[in-house]
Amino acid sequence: MIAGLKILPLFLILSFQGCNLWDYLQPPNREPVTPPGNRSEARELLSSYLTARLSGENTENLRDYLTDEAWNDYQSTRLSLRSENEEQFVGYKILDETDLAGGRYAFTTVMQAVSRARPQAKNTTEDLIISFRNDEYRISSARLLGVTKIRAEGTDLIWEGVGADNRESAVKVFNLQDFPAQMRPIGGEEGIEFILERSGYSAVVLHPEGEGAAFGTTGTHGALGVLTWGEKIPASEKVKLTPLDLFYGGRVQLLSFSPDAQYIAVEIATAAGTDRVEVYRTDQRNKLNLQLNEAFPAEQYNTAFHHWDAARHLVLRVTSGPGQTGDAEKVGIWRINIQTGEREKVIIE
Repeated sequence: MIAGLKILPLFLILSFQGCNLWDYLQPPNREPVTPPGNRSEARELLSSYLTARLSGENTENLRDYLTDEAWNDYQSTRLSLRSENEEQFVGYKILDETDLAGGRYAFTTVMQAVSRARPQAKNTTEDLIISFRNDEYRISSARLLGVTKIRAEGTDLIWEGVGADNRESAVKVFNLQDFPAQMRPIGGEEGIEFILERSGYSAVVLHPEGEGAAFGTTGTHGALGVLTWGEKIPASEKVKLTPLDLFYGGRVQLLSFSPDAQYIAVEIATAAGTDRVEVYRTDQRNKLNLQLNEAFPAEQYNTAFHHWDAARHLVLRVTSGPGQTGDAEKVGIWRINIQTGEREKVIIE
C-alpha cells in the first residue's frame, strides 16, 4: 500500500502531460552517426607518405605522417622509415585496402629497395592503418608482414623469403649460363651480335608483387634480362627468362619496375663515363623512344633514376657530366610521361 502511494503521483503527472508510462521509459531514438573521413582521402595521404620515403625525406618530416603509436612501431620492428646504408628505395605499390570501423582504413603496401653496392634487392610488405581524427589523417599503426630478397651468388640468383613468423626459405631461381651467349642490341645492325661474358650480375630488382625479377650482367657489354615465375614463392623449373637488351660498352647499375610491372627503368653506366636511363617493356624486347638521349646527351649529362611517380610517370635527376657545364634549363628534376614522352621540370623539396 505504501509502495502504491509512492508511484501514484507519477501516473497522475504523466496523465496530465498527455503521455503514458511506456513513452516515458522508452529511450529516445539515436540519429545514425556517419563514420568520419573516407578511404580515397586516406589513400592520398598514404601515397604522399610512401613517395616521401622514396624521395629520401628526412626522418623528422616522415614522422609528421605518423602518430606516436606508429612511430613506436617503426622503432620496434624490422621496418625502416628510410633506406639504410647503401640501399635505395626504388618503388612502392599498394597491394590491398579496406575500410575499418571508426574512421580507420587498412592498407597493405610493399616498399622496394635495391643496393647500389652489390647485386641484391628486397621487398618489404607492410600493413598500415590510417586513422581520421581531429580533421586529419595520420598513420596510426605499422606492422611487418614479410620480407623477400634476391641476391647474386656467383652466377646464381638466390631468392629468399622471410615471413612475419621469421620462417625462412630459399630458392635458386636462375643461373647465368642459361642466358644467351651472344646478343644483338635493340636497334643494332642485323646479323652483328656481341659475346656476353655471363660471369656475374651488376644489378637486380624484385617484381613489385614478388612474381619475378630483373637483372643486369657484368662484362665488357652488359645485358638486361627479366625473369617471371608468377607465384609468391618461385619454383625454379617454372622460371621464364626474357632477354631484353645489350649495352655496347655499358652496364646496368640500377633497375626499377613501374608499379604495374609493365615497364622497367634501367640506369646504365655508359662508355662516356656518364649515366643514362632507358625504359623497356617487361614482356618483350621493346625499348620506349622517350628521346632522353637527344634531350640530355650522354656526352654532357648524367641522367639518374629518381623514382616512379605513378604507373605511367617516371622521375629523373639530370646533372652535368664530368668536366661539363650543363645548361641550367636542363639540369634538375624531370617528370616523364612514358606514354607520350612529354617532359616537365619539377621541384622536389
